[in-house]
Amino acid sequence: MKKTLYLIAAFLCMLSLGSVSASLDDQPQGVFQNGYEWNDPEASDLSGRLLAKRPEAPTGKDARLTPARPPRSAARVARGKVVASWYGSAHHNKRTASGKRFDMHRNTLAHRTLPLGTRVRLINHANGRSAEGIVNDRGPYIKGRQVDVSYAMARQLGFVEKGVVKLKMETIAVAGKTGQRN
Repeated sequence: MKKTLYLIAAFLCMLSLGSVSASLDDQPQGVFQNGYEWNDPEASDLSGRLLAKRPEAPTGKDARLTPARPPRSAARVARGKVVASWYGSAHHNKRTASGKRFDMHRNTLAHRTLPLGTRVRLINHANGRSAEGIVNDRGPYIKGRQVDVSYAMARQLGFVEKGVVKLKMETIAVAGKTGQRN
């Protein structure tokens, strides 16, 4: 029993040493002089000689920081076909993701990724109707659906009875960007 406990303890020690050494691998390398490691490149050895000179900091255009990957575009433009459903009285007057209360009689919709406040146009090609609304909530959370519209928009688009329909979606203006038509 003791031997098993010792083996487990030894194994755990090796694991922790492995993780520590892996994290140390990410540290900058030092300068070796006479068997000693000097971590500060400007440090001098025992005789007072300068071991290494630190490179000068870039100035001007070269001083800009460059991210590891390019930043994502703040404006997401959405176009294409979406599967839409509608929600109404069960959610009426409840808080939405934007913090405002849901009003089933206003042209609002829920989308998973578009910024809140984005204006969207939905077109029902089956009957030729269209409606514009503002993204003020997140959802839908049912697999296979991309948009949940308010009862008012569903009525304008003509699919209240049907419940779920394919629509064409166009972004009119992304939140914070005025006057943009996409």
